Amino acid sequence: VEVCSLKMLRTLGVLVVLACSSIYVSAVPKCIGECNSGDQGDYMCTSECYTSNENLLCSCEDLPFVDGKAVCKDKDDEECAIVPEPNDAVENEAGCRAACAAADDCGAYIFDQIINANRCRLIKECQSQQEAAVPTPCTDCLSGRNCHTCPTLTYTAGATNIHWICDSSGDAYNNEAVEGTKCTPTHRCQIDGDDEAIPAEIECKSPEGGSDMGTWSVGDTPFDEKNCDTQCPCSKITIPKSEDTNLFCDSAEQPVDDANGNWEIDGSTTCDVVCDGQIFIPISCKFNEDGTKTAWHIAYGGQDIILDENTKCFSCSGSNCENDGSTTPEPTTPQPTATEPPTTGSTTQTTESKP
Repeated sequence: VEVCSLKMLRTLGVLVVLACSSIYVSAVPKCIGECNSGDQGDYMCTSECYTSNENLLCSCEDLPFVDGKAVCKDKDDEECAIVPEPNDAVENEAGCRAACAAADDCGAYIFDQIINANRCRLIKECQSQQEAAVPTPCTDCLSGRNCHTCPTLTYTAGATNIHWICDSSGDAYNNEAVEGTKCTPTHRCQIDGDDEAIPAEIECKSPEGGSDMGTWSVGDTPFDEKNCDTQCPCSKITIPKSEDTNLFCDSAEQPVDDANGNWEIDGSTTCDVVCDGQIFIPISCKFNEDGTKTAWHIAYGGQDIILDENTKCFSCSGSNCENDGSTTPEPTTPQPTATEPPTTGSTTQTTESKP
């Protein structure tokens, strides 16, 4: 971000000088891979870390040796004592990581080679190349930083429940996602007139206030991972009770009785409308092809028939819906001609349980 200001310089006249300075707004470099626990119980992830001199805690090199030990210096080139076993720290990346985990205030490490000498740098935080003002990328650096994970998402099954796809290895339902992980919904829909009821993205963010666990958020707003798989509902549809109609549902909870003594289903379950005890017609709420809306579907004559979004009643006999005071538009998908299905307004009488 470039910020400019006007400065007034007075000599013989007035000279206006435009002074510009650059302000770098850098995010913490993202974890590459999983956030794993080390021998000390520390959680670190591989990350592309750089450091400025002010960010340096201690730098250990294995040349030259002093009394058989690698030399460790701080940012002021003074001896630093936060690494009790310097030789272990410079032996390999694992030793450097362990040294960081054991040192107070160490938030990241960088292991590399300089002039045939191994070097382990313990730093306060993982900085980006831009933030550290390092002119060229480091091609042989092995680095990592402290990290946090977010709780697993709670999976809720349902034909019209949205689920989350994340830009990380594994899924966030069985694995704790590392901070920086972003997830997008499988579907979008309007709920109670709100087009933004399903967020476009959620992100696992670092904890605040000393917590060890990260938090799921939508921007700066916390997101409830336990109730994340929201159901995109269909509008309620009435199944008028009649002698020629029965209804069986796959849910333990049967459809509710509305104010007129008929049945209502809301899309939370799949049901079979049974006409004259001979014809079974599955009716269920499903997503449309682009995953942005839900609609009632019936299966009849080998076809998937989509009912019009204004359909309020379904019956084996159209007159049942008319008697109920409901008007039911025809399905938006043409009905099969081989066998006449119930009119859009087919009635379904519900029994307590399927025999």
